[in-house]
Amino acid sequence: MTAEARLKFYARFFDTVEVNSSYYAIPDVRHAARWVERTPPGFVFHVKAYALLTGHHVRGATLPADVEALLPASPRRTSRGDIDAGAFSVEAVEAAFWLFRLSLAPLAQAGKLGYVLFQLAPWVRFGPRWLDYLARLPERMPGVRLAVEFRDRSWLPEHTDETLDALRAVGIAHVVVDAPATANAVPRLCVATAPLSVFRLHGRNVEGWLRQLRGEEPSVREKYDYLYTEGELAEIKNAAEAMTEHADDVFVSFNNNNRDYPVRNALALKRMLGQPTPDGHSDSLPRDLFA
Repeated sequence: MTAEARLKFYARFFDTVEVNSSYYAIPDVRHAARWVERTPPGFVFHVKAYALLTGHHVRGATLPADVEALLPASPRRTSRGDIDAGAFSVEAVEAAFWLFRLSLAPLAQAGKLGYVLFQLAPWVRFGPRWLDYLARLPERMPGVRLAVEFRDRSWLPEHTDETLDALRAVGIAHVVVDAPATANAVPRLCVATAPLSVFRLHGRNVEGWLRQLRGEEPSVREKYDYLYTEGELAEIKNAAEAMTEHADDVFVSFNNNNRDYPVRNALALKRMLGQPTPDGHSDSLPRDLFA
């Protein structure tokens, strides 16, 4: 199936999708326009923020020319050859925000932009600098619903009250994370900080995550190789339904990206919620839909 055919087919069974490619490079505005055309009314795209906007190091090949022009002649690089996040000036980051906003314009204008996800880098720690950064996100992304996922325990649980208060003050959604229970993991905290609530489910493959924490480089398949059980999905369903008492919209995204696991789990959750699915089971979907 072509990318166009996959999206059209997917949109027959689901009403939302999370765009991950936007983390690696700012989308071409023409691609966003095609996404609008290829999906039915009411379908929404949640877009992951570009790496530079979340404290990550950036691959030089992905940099827009306008941002690259604002870099020093020989910017600091990581051991992997990526441009160090600290090498970018405030002006460069602002330019990236401007280009990122432009890329989302077709989705926003069509009413198909769900939220923008800011998944902070694992080394982004609680402190005045990043608290101020979060406080300024709404002015940098005006009119856009925002969600933040923390990946360092200095935010949660070490400064839970201050972190949640900071999000509430500017109306940003706290992402409820379901991930392996490792010693360094941010706990799953089912709290709403905005009219929008987001659950992101990364699977519970402890060994895959520990390999990364040990400095190894597991593949995506190795890290996210996990299929949620019916019992685990029922637990998530109850938590998401309870959140509807505090948030107007609750979205659940499956990030256990191995094989057809996200599709199978999402369809199972839809059935639990009493929502229609193809023939009541996942066999009607091609197993390589997201290959």
